[in-house]
Amino acid sequence: MRHTLGFRAVDKGVEACHEVEATARAQARTEALVLEYQTKLARYLRRMVGDAEAALDLTQEVFLSAFRMLSADPSRELNAGWLYRAATNAGISFLRRKRILRILPLDRDVDRPPASLRTWGVDERSAASIDLQAALARLAPEQSAALLLTSYAGYSSAEAAAILGTTPDAVRQRVCRAMRVLRVMMKEGMET
Repeated sequence: MRHTLGFRAVDKGVEACHEVEATARAQARTEALVLEYQTKLARYLRRMVGDAEAALDLTQEVFLSAFRMLSADPSRELNAGWLYRAATNAGISFLRRKRILRILPLDRDVDRPPASLRTWGVDERSAASIDLQAALARLAPEQSAALLLTSYAGYSSAEAAAILGTTPDAVRQRVCRAMRVLRVMMKEGMET
């Protein structure tokens, strides 16, 4: 009986070591993903939600989800598509939760972007960038996501469709509609 209890204690110790090793591997893989995709996802989400600080928070949530996923299943492969899908879903959820106003606030500080974006080299000061942000904020979240995935992140319609959980034709339709709306809004902006 005594030997059986000893083996159980050893088994629990071995299990604990395996859990620590799995957590360390998940952390290392997540850190590698952060180094490679943090800037890209933050910029993508910034364009999608129109709020730099919210984009940073959402980016952090995406990587936390990746860490949890890798901790639960260390053999799982997480790629750029998974990260962009998670980012898209987080952005759409944010927009739905907050019921974002369709225009940017008038008191926005254009002369000096937040420190977090200065370190990433995002130029938020140009008038064209600000006009584009305002126009993107007025798009439906699904249109914005399709447009940003194909035009900004460089995914094909098929890849964007896989990320968004729809068909390539639906992605192309959303992009066309978004471009039509953006052209009208940008033209209106130039006339004022």
